[in-house]
Amino acid sequence: MTRIADNVMKLTPVEVGERFRFEPDEILEKAKGQPFTTVCVLGQLEDGTIYVAGSANAGETMILLEKVKRRIVFGDE
Repeated sequence: MTRIADNVMKLTPVEVGERFRFEPDEILEKAKGQPFTTVCVLGQLEDGTIYVAGSANAGETMILLEKVKRRIVFGDE
């Protein structure tokens, strides 16, 4: 029988801090031409507005975001 405590993992953020800022246009350029099956672009504009665009429906996009969130929190799978 597996206990909940057996599945606890240590949180080790991959990248944190102010010095981990990159040019958005460079990131988008590097992504062009990749063999993606699903794409979601998230961003925050200077006025605080959140920008979201994607190639999938809302449900598929949420699943992708949850997978990304898990990778950020727990590291690579």
